[in-house]
Amino acid sequence: MMDLCVAGLPIRVESADKEFFNRRYAAYQREDDRAPVMEMTTQILDVIPTPQGELLSKVNAVQLVRTSDGRLCRYACNASGEIVFAIYSTADYSKVDIQLYAHRNHPHLSLTDWEYVYTGFSFQNRLAVLGGGVLHSSSLAYKGQGIAFSAPSGTGKSTHVGLWKKHFGDEVEVINDDKPAIRFEGEQAMLCGTPWSGKTDQNLNRMVPLKAIVFIERGETNSIRRLNTVESMFNLTTQIVRPYYDAELGVKILDFTERVLQNVPIYMLRCNISDEAVETVFREIFEKEDE
Repeated sequence: MMDLCVAGLPIRVESADKEFFNRRYAAYQREDDRAPVMEMTTQILDVIPTPQGELLSKVNAVQLVRTSDGRLCRYACNASGEIVFAIYSTADYSKVDIQLYAHRNHPHLSLTDWEYVYTGFSFQNRLAVLGGGVLHSSSLAYKGQGIAFSAPSGTGKSTHVGLWKKHFGDEVEVINDDKPAIRFEGEQAMLCGTPWSGKTDQNLNRMVPLKAIVFIERGETNSIRRLNTVESMFNLTTQIVRPYYDAELGVKILDFTERVLQNVPIYMLRCNISDEAVETVFREIFEKEDE
């Protein structure tokens, strides 16, 4: 077991691929004696027993049951009928047990990849119960103030963050390149690093005030404008995962989204991914405020 602190939250994990996850989690290890708010274990099994309980829903190959002890179990079978994963969770996601089929055959994803995906989603669910959320974005801190750049994959958000690092050097830190967490301290939104950072290891165990969220669209020229409430809500809800299998959790995530809208300025950047694009954002978010 490893005791971690992620987004300021004490959690305890038992990984299947210890070599990979011990490296990923190293910067998040803690030595304090706080009780964990979440415990998460992963096992790799030759045979996953069929979950028993009340069938709540079935979406394609994925089934959701409620077990006799009140837990939720989400699982799926392959074409041969073998269960390839089963995720057991308490109602508040404070305890999650992930079972992975040892012989799962996927053309692109390994068992470690699946463990990474399922642990990341499980942490997101627990964070949502606690009033936070995860925004699909590449995020940075400039002089200790956070900005999250969000867009569909392939739009250039990581490239844009890389330009900030090149432009401002050590004044910029990459907080998380794919899935930073957002939590509130009072009414202050905090941008938090997590070990789930997509294809790269670019993440820091840091919490900084979230100054702005910037959505990115490709354009020939560079321009930025602040979004109104409707535009902001539309863009946020496309980049914050809402689990289809838990309606109550979906409501909590919508409440979180509304709180972000009330406390964080949100912008749309049309850019050509250049140094000028960096300067366009910098002038709007940092210099204009000081005028």
